[in-house]
Amino acid sequence: MIDGIEVKELKMIKDNRGFLMEILRGSDKIKSDGQGAFGQMYISTAYPAVIKGKHMHKLQTDHLTVIKGRGAIHLEDQREGSPTKGKKEVILVGEDNWKLVKIPPGIWHSTENVGTEVCYFINYVTREYNHKEPDEYRGAFDENERKMPWKPLIMG
Repeated sequence: MIDGIEVKELKMIKDNRGFLMEILRGSDKIKSDGQGAFGQMYISTAYPAVIKGKHMHKLQTDHLTVIKGRGAIHLEDQREGSPTKGKKEVILVGEDNWKLVKIPPGIWHSTENVGTEVCYFINYVTREYNHKEPDEYRGAFDENERKMPWKPLIMG
């Protein structure tokens, strides 16, 4: 696992009316990153086979999950001095694999819809988006990153 990345297993409580799933609690260890701030929360969608962003934040921590569909979070550590510098990995999230992924500053990341329907990502971030001076640095997504090994999804 890339240094600083944390993954929280999410528990779904189902009954005949639907389901409830807690994503993030104030008492969660995964949330404590020293910033102690709530920036904003947003939903982003991706159509099947779409990869969004390859970007990094210098100040912001992301807490990312999927609330509908099947997604992949691509991660790459290029932080100077990191014990996992150069490491790349993919974490599958969403239906049949409910997880919340904490992405600290300095980790390049992108999201991909690996399912057959629209994928809904939700992200809790520690800083509000500043349109005049965004803490967002973009990079090119290498198509070979799509071929990174991961456990196959059970699509049945």
